[in-house]
Amino acid sequence: MSKKDKNKQVNSDGYEADDISDISTDSVSDVSSSSDPLQQAQGELDFADKIEELESKLVTAQAQLARAVADYHNLEKRVAESRGELAAWANGDLLRRIVPVLDHFDQALKGAADNGESGGWLKGVEMATRELRKTLEESGLETVQTDQFDPNLHEAVEAVEGVDGKILKVVEMGYTLNGKVLKPAKVVVGRSSVK
Repeated sequence: MSKKDKNKQVNSDGYEADDISDISTDSVSDVSSSSDPLQQAQGELDFADKIEELESKLVTAQAQLARAVADYHNLEKRVAESRGELAAWANGDLLRRIVPVLDHFDQALKGAADNGESGGWLKGVEMATRELRKTLEESGLETVQTDQFDPNLHEAVEAVEGVDGKILKVVEMGYTLNGKVLKPAKVVVGRSSVK
């Protein structure tokens, strides 16, 4: 065997190399790097960081989902309340037209009582007025209280000398529908000093 043949050796992959030093150092470093404990620990830390990041994103997404669900439930409640309010006010226009009829019945009954009239027809009108008032009250119509003047509920048509803010006379009854003013009461209000 010649000196040249002696230097030829077969590497572990079965390739001939003139000298063992000719073997690529890259492949050796690749093999050694995968078994390096420091690099393995670094890879595990990177993996732990990624898990922590994903867990943080999951918590954020869960919180956003909880807020979105709560917002949706609040929206459902508001829509249901709006529907209820709309239904309550749906008859408002009709009731606004019927209220003057009720006022006319009341004025007719008062005029008949003032003139001392009586009879079957008057009792019939009284019964019809009571029944109409009862039906309207079942629909949410209420008469406005007329003790103290409240500009939100009353319309002052005249101010006369008297106790300040006290309603002295009701000219026309006022009505609310489900707590909201349908028609303000027209009243005469007392003032301590009338000009």
